[in-house]
Amino acid sequence: MVDIARFKQIFEGLDIAYGTYRIEKSRGDGKQAGKAVVVRHPPTDNLWADHLNGVEPSLGIIPIRANNTCIWGCIDIDQYPLDHTGLVKKIAELKLPLVVCRSKSGGAHCFLFTKEPIPARDMQKYLKACAALLGEAGREIFPKQSEILVDRGDTGNFLNLPYFCGDQGTRYGIKADGSAATLEEFYELYKRNVQGSPLDFPEAPKEAESPIKDGPPCLQALCNQGFPEGTRNNGLFAIGVYLKKAFPVGWEDKLMEYNVKYMTPSLGMKELELITKQASKKDYRYKCKDAPLNSFCNSGLCRTRKYGIGGDGPDAPSLSSLSKYASEPPLWFLDINGSRIELETDSLFIQTAFQKACVEKINLLPPTLRKADWELLLNALLKEMVETEQITEASEDTSVSGKFMDLLEEFCTHMQQALDRDEMLLGRPWINDDEAKTYFRMKDLEAHLKRNNFIGLSAPKIAQRLRDIGGEPIPLFLKGRTARCWRIPNFIKQSAPFATPEMREGSPF
Repeated sequence: MVDIARFKQIFEGLDIAYGTYRIEKSRGDGKQAGKAVVVRHPPTDNLWADHLNGVEPSLGIIPIRANNTCIWGCIDIDQYPLDHTGLVKKIAELKLPLVVCRSKSGGAHCFLFTKEPIPARDMQKYLKACAALLGEAGREIFPKQSEILVDRGDTGNFLNLPYFCGDQGTRYGIKADGSAATLEEFYELYKRNVQGSPLDFPEAPKEAESPIKDGPPCLQALCNQGFPEGTRNNGLFAIGVYLKKAFPVGWEDKLMEYNVKYMTPSLGMKELELITKQASKKDYRYKCKDAPLNSFCNSGLCRTRKYGIGGDGPDAPSLSSLSKYASEPPLWFLDINGSRIELETDSLFIQTAFQKACVEKINLLPPTLRKADWELLLNALLKEMVETEQITEASEDTSVSGKFMDLLEEFCTHMQQALDRDEMLLGRPWINDDEAKTYFRMKDLEAHLKRNNFIGLSAPKIAQRLRDIGGEPIPLFLKGRTARCWRIPNFIKQSAPFATPEMREGSPF
């Protein structure tokens, strides 16, 4: 049997659930399509071994643990084709402690490992800063949640692990020269890059020495690394927005200076004059969603900068990682600016109810969006939820039907039973052993449900549930009058006696 101990120790995560992914076909864009499923059982040693041995389906682990800590995280660069060698070289130049692995579809998983568990929020913050420096802002970050509500059925998102099929697979680590690392060589990459305890955990990449002092980190990175081809106009306009904030007097001259220093090649005078004239019309906001800023965006850090986006007015909160616990009624879990909250369907569907829930749970009032924009946002979250299989099936006893069946059985077997059918008028069920049937009046069952605060089913739906288990309505003549009753198959009784613990000698009981 393959040795799983080291691999499991590196990638341990949530211990009550795991993910599986079975590849079914390749899409036109190079990404492999398949079936992803969250399984609410602990990942066993056999599953780890099967993964390394290449036994389908492959194993996915949820990095965030029940106590909201983790020992690994990942930047998922979902791009095809991808220059893995160039990515590894850039990571080395920026001195980032990331280990790059080829993903199942040919993209890259850039892993960060720690020796001791750290808060998932810290892992996210660090990885987002790394992604921004790499020009990969906006990529998926794992763990996708900074906290999960395990006791409410929340599990978080899983990531497919590398080394499916061991050294013979296509999900391998990548060495400095771009070649594939064996599993043993991956362990060496891990040793060279794993970070220390929480106290020694390095801060997110610090602000570089940059002419964009106290400004957006995206512009700092771009001035250091260069503006990509085709982005010089947008880049210089963003610099103009910064210079107007930082140097209200004389910013036009500085814009000319920055054009020469940081644009390769520099823009001509006609283009420079046009950008200067446009920027001078009013105080513009940074166009964070446009290239090249979007690829280097670190909004959390930018908000703390004197001349960043913090002074540009309130932004809509960041909503992500919607998941569903398919109970009856269902529960929904959503990340809002990194905080995980539980929502009912109305609180998700109705914007005012959503705003109220945010105020109550995280002391935040999101701005009101137009109805069409809210529906667009919600549909995007739901689409991502379905595509990433973030729907967890609830156990039967948590469903409305399950609770109803439990209370029906309790009513039929645990209550004082009628000695004959006339005693049904006392509100008791009557068991006819000759027929193996139980008789009762609907109103007595409804009274039992009400006493137990069960309001999940209307009378017609209760009748349908009874028919589903072989029940039928039947009129009975009780003490001289006709009563409308129901007849259902008997529940199986406990035949074996319950085990009784032995009393030790000297026990006070």
